[in-house]
Amino acid sequence: MSAHHSPRPWRDIARELARESDRRKRRDLMQELSNSYDPRSATCAICNGLCDLKTCKIDEHGNSVHEHCYTMRLKKATQNGHS
Repeated sequence: MSAHHSPRPWRDIARELARESDRRKRRDLMQELSNSYDPRSATCAICNGLCDLKTCKIDEHGNSVHEHCYTMRLKKATQNGHS
């Protein structure tokens, strides 16, 4: 059985849910939010973009990151004298 994935990004659903006062609509939005989860991807801790779990890297805090984002963060830290 394959999971249904919402065509809307979860952040859009969450924003709508935060503004909605109708209980029935909130329940429907909660279900849509639950269905929007994609176990094949994670969110980059640096840019908040989606990371493919097959290609993402893990930073020193255990967060998923794009390799390019992490490299740029390390480069900026080095240039600013932080290690």
